[in-house]
Amino acid sequence: MEINWPSIPEIAQRWDALYQYLSRMYQLETVAVTLVEHQFELFKVKNIDQLLDQAAEQIIPSPDDIPYWSELWPSALALAQYLLREVDLSGQVVIELGCGLGLAGLAAGKKGGEVTFTDLKEDALRLAELNWLHNLHTPVVTRILDWRSPPTGLKVPILIAADVAYEKRLFAPLLHTIDQLLLPDGILFLSEPNRSVAREFFQQLQAAGFNTIRHSEPVPGPGGEVKVSVYRVERM
Repeated sequence: MEINWPSIPEIAQRWDALYQYLSRMYQLETVAVTLVEHQFELFKVKNIDQLLDQAAEQIIPSPDDIPYWSELWPSALALAQYLLREVDLSGQVVIELGCGLGLAGLAAGKKGGEVTFTDLKEDALRLAELNWLHNLHTPVVTRILDWRSPPTGLKVPILIAADVAYEKRLFAPLLHTIDQLLLPDGILFLSEPNRSVAREFFQQLQAAGFNTIRHSEPVPGPGGEVKVSVYRVERM
């Protein structure tokens, strides 16, 4: 794998530490992504099927151990594309919920946002940070965040999240986290690949006092172009 190292010594040192750790744990590969004239090179896990098999082979499998974070999903592409084209985040504090590879956060950073990556899994945060350093060559904040117990003293104007409403058991804690973290006049940008299971989540959002505006974003998928919904969510 040919690597383009960051030129700033402090960034290169942190980049190298993350890369060395992650490459010992996983088979890494890079994927080139071009969105709205912005080019990104992302590290991702190559052997995702092996990770899925390992999670399934646990004596008591936990849904939290399924490594969804290790793949690049169409919803991340769609959210990043929308942010790059439609949203000015200059000087805004942005938290990405369930950051995965960090593509949406990277897009927010490109648009001027002061980004914090959050996830339940430390390796997801490491991979998102590696991708941030690799593409933007500046430090970024990462934070473990469990939707079942979100921090009480943290309020931000912008939340972003890609494909987080995929299991009913997550709806209540996710909604609580959104309500807890978002300022009264804050905005959530959320992408969702039109799964039927997510309809209940959006019903719960509306019942909790949130209004949604939906946009359709065409992006490449495994079998060709797919359309992902991107929602702008604000309190009524």
